[in-house]
Amino acid sequence: MPPRLWAIGSGKGGVGKSVVTANLAIALAQRGKKCVILDADLGGANQHTILGMPNPRTSLADLFSRTAASLKEILLPTPVPNLWLISGAHAQLEMANPKHALKEKIIRQLGTLEVDHVLIDLGAGSTFNVLDFFLAAHERIVVVAPVPTAIENAYHFLKAAYYRGLKRAIQRAGAARIVDQAMEEKVARGIRSPRELLAQITAMDPAAGAAIARDVAALAPRLIVNQVQQEEELELGRRMALAYRDYFGVQADFLGAIRSDDRVRHAIKMKRPVLEAFPQSVFAQAIREIAEYRLNTGEAGNAG
Repeated sequence: MPPRLWAIGSGKGGVGKSVVTANLAIALAQRGKKCVILDADLGGANQHTILGMPNPRTSLADLFSRTAASLKEILLPTPVPNLWLISGAHAQLEMANPKHALKEKIIRQLGTLEVDHVLIDLGAGSTFNVLDFFLAAHERIVVVAPVPTAIENAYHFLKAAYYRGLKRAIQRAGAARIVDQAMEEKVARGIRSPRELLAQITAMDPAAGAAIARDVAALAPRLIVNQVQQEEELELGRRMALAYRDYFGVQADFLGAIRSDDRVRHAIKMKRPVLEAFPQSVFAQAIREIAEYRLNTGEAGNAG
């Protein structure tokens, strides 16, 4: 069985995405699951530092330069049992946006790794390469911090991912003409959201509408709110999930809130993962709960 792909993204840097990714992987590994972290934050890769691996001997740079032929050749064992790393260290500036064929090659090869889970640490922002890795995953997770700039950028990321997925769904359904017609009548028909647009497409062409609806339903993102400091911030994820469902007509799940914890900063300074340096910390407990929840409720299926 191919591994389950997790993509962890954010609309903005500084929300703790990489730390969350590393420790989610460790939580899964501690449950006996074989896991790989792909550090796809090219140009800002730091998973090796978080995991206490100061100078990775191989990385994606070897694949890009064709020194290595496959991801299997650049898998690095980490200090954590059951966990391997595909590092993004040493990547040159031009590697931050790999060509489409190389990106597709990486996605295909991820599915051939003989592990249970692959967690992809995405770069911040909403470039096509980031979105394509996000959409290729089974578990699509967005980490957001409870500050206005991070919330705004998270919404932008979710919107960009939805529309890129919708475009693909329309192409697969061969419904470009119907969509163009619906868009031309957008104002007259009072269409104000993607959910209403899809309803109109379905009314015009039920078969195409059903096919697109199935595809976009699979885009369901999951939200983690990190660095929570105040009680009212605990509900941010649920509010964002509800807003996403209302506007896009697609399910969005809130996985949990992680309270701000000074021991995260201490672990980073120690160059050790939080779950190993401070296993009883508030952060570590929250991460384990999220991992446990997804192991218990995760649905088998194909990537969208």
